[in-house]
Amino acid sequence: MKKKLIGLSVAGALLLGSAGVYASTNSKTLEVFYNVKNIKIDQVSKMPEDKPFTYNGTTYVPLRYISEQLGYPVEWDSSNQTINIGKTNDKTAFYPGKDLEYLSFQENKYDNSYKYSYNKDTISDNIGNKYSNYITIKNSFGGAGESLLEFPLNGQYSTFKAILGLTESGKDLPKPLTLEVFLDEKLIETYTVSAGDMPQEIEFKLKSVNKIGFKLNSQLGPFDTEVGLFDARFYK
Repeated sequence: MKKKLIGLSVAGALLLGSAGVYASTNSKTLEVFYNVKNIKIDQVSKMPEDKPFTYNGTTYVPLRYISEQLGYPVEWDSSNQTINIGKTNDKTAFYPGKDLEYLSFQENKYDNSYKYSYNKDTISDNIGNKYSNYITIKNSFGGAGESLLEFPLNGQYSTFKAILGLTESGKDLPKPLTLEVFLDEKLIETYTVSAGDMPQEIEFKLKSVNKIGFKLNSQLGPFDTEVGLFDARFYK
């Protein structure tokens, strides 16, 4: 068994392969063991050029190597200090929370709320899929409500795409809700969502539209109603 002393920053580079990430500028010496003689994927030997090693009872293998061998590309997002494995954000898209901020939020009941996020935290839909890019609109516990969330477009965008569904916290919805979509205050689409419905992909055109509005309507009842526009994005 071979052992070797390596710097912590070198170990960081090895773990991530060519992703270009380093653990720290403050080096620390580690004692590691090169005791892995082979790696088999689907019974085929595939040993990486950067040899795996063992440290404190854990074996470390280059992340890029393993991911790409399993069919998942790896990408380092330096601006967010995030490693993306597999599907990444559409680089031609524009996202609420990153490229757009809301214009207004109107409600007819106190404590109704909205939220939108770009890669800051995650939310789940009613069947367990997780998203880090989303818009949610929530009518609060205890009653009927209408909430309208608007975003400014200023005629710059051509298309909107998202996955519409209930959030995990709203999946036990006892009565259907509706989400209305307004373009420049003109109603162009109404979606009805009930408990148990599968999330659905939605898309509509935005040519020369100055603002878009999403209006949640829910019926009276002792429950929260929350709908999500998951992976919501705009295209020019």
